[in-house]
Amino acid sequence: MTAAPAQHDRKVFLQWQDAWRGTSRPNQRMLEEDWTEYGFLAGRGFGKTRVGAEWITRAAYEDPSGFDSCVIAPTYQDVKFTCFEGESGILSVLPADLLVDYNKTDTIIKMRNVVGGVTTIRGFTAEKPERLRGPQHCRGWFDELAAWQYDQDTWDMAMFGMRLGDKPQVLWTTTPKPKEMIRKLSAPKEGRIVVYGSTFDNKANLPDSFFSQLEQYEGTTLGRQELYGELIDPEESGIIKRSWFRLWPAKKPLPALDYIILSLDTAFTEATYDKKKGDADSTACVVLGSFHDKEGASHLMVLDCWSEQMGMPDLIKRVKRELNVAYGDDQDTALIKPMFGSGKPITSGRKPDMCLIEDKGSGISLRQMLEREGIDAYAYNPGRADKLARLHMVSHIFSRRRVWLPESDKFAGQPRTWVEPMLAQLCAFTGPGSVKHDDYVDAMSQCVRLAIDKGLVSVLKDKPKDIDRPPPKPIANPYGQ
Repeated sequence: MTAAPAQHDRKVFLQWQDAWRGTSRPNQRMLEEDWTEYGFLAGRGFGKTRVGAEWITRAAYEDPSGFDSCVIAPTYQDVKFTCFEGESGILSVLPADLLVDYNKTDTIIKMRNVVGGVTTIRGFTAEKPERLRGPQHCRGWFDELAAWQYDQDTWDMAMFGMRLGDKPQVLWTTTPKPKEMIRKLSAPKEGRIVVYGSTFDNKANLPDSFFSQLEQYEGTTLGRQELYGELIDPEESGIIKRSWFRLWPAKKPLPALDYIILSLDTAFTEATYDKKKGDADSTACVVLGSFHDKEGASHLMVLDCWSEQMGMPDLIKRVKRELNVAYGDDQDTALIKPMFGSGKPITSGRKPDMCLIEDKGSGISLRQMLEREGIDAYAYNPGRADKLARLHMVSHIFSRRRVWLPESDKFAGQPRTWVEPMLAQLCAFTGPGSVKHDDYVDAMSQCVRLAIDKGLVSVLKDKPKDIDRPPPKPIANPYGQ
């Protein structure tokens, strides 16, 4: 390209940027700081698409290397009709003199850069994360991240491809939803900037009739999310509240446990992979111990919990190992050490009295195979009750604060870190589809239900009584000692 056209392009670029600075609001102008990740978490109509289109085209023009850029949106239609061809999309903001070519079929834009070369902006859909395996980019605009079908997979594949240039950058724009990824991306982190905004920030550019329609959503959770861009805590609407749990002091010896139940929610199939969702199923384990206080009230203590993807052979080994864990010791001085027991000889402390497995899918196979190992497992049959109904049936135990969590020995007033994944899932669950995985919900609800049925816990005050326990079975030591 000759010098004259390059000078012309530069003039066009400067006029374009002056126009954007003159019409944009302060909270739409990105800070001139050193960053690797920039997020806009704002309500509908804020102008997020315009911000994304303006940034990626300006950054592509100013990059003399000519390295490729990418745009990722929830669907192909979103990429084409919103990010590329939309009223606030790339083609609407990019001056015609800087546009070289637009391939509608492959959603590829070619444009001029500062040295007169050609750089490419390519569109991808979050419906097909694998399409991002291979392409390399130096920057990306990720639009409506909260609506991505395979959010984590798409993000991971995109980040693996961010390997061009000295410092790849990602701009993400989205209306907030209480998803795990959005919560993680909005948390403070070095090199990350997050801007919050509402629909009303852009009121001057939106019709009055639009706002009159919005009055019905004032004060609602939907309005807080979609209009004010507020990231709603998913636990707000949960059936089980975090405040209902009590913390067992870190330095306080464990109580004398009356009975211990190890509850398993197994992956539905031994293959442990859901082809429809493209996601692996996990087996979750929750271990609860029952005890009584000085007044005779019954309680439950969370002694351990974990969730892991594994096939049947590994699962059998894991269950055998967990049934050998002893919680506490004869003097009740050992602290909880999940997965590894109390660290005392296996004759000290109390091991699980019962292994509880739901009577479905791979759970049936697991029980049958454990029987061959000399381990009798209790089959739990929920009947026709769905997951939500099962949780409602045991919610009164939680609401009366009869469930305890072990306190962290490093962070006072907080549960131990291994408790958090289970706690977050349980408190965010409001029904099918409300959380990505609900394996902990099933493991916990069936465990508490059995504890109620066997008289191990009640919201009424009672006295310790003999429990109808199954006769003990010898458990093989997996380490051969």
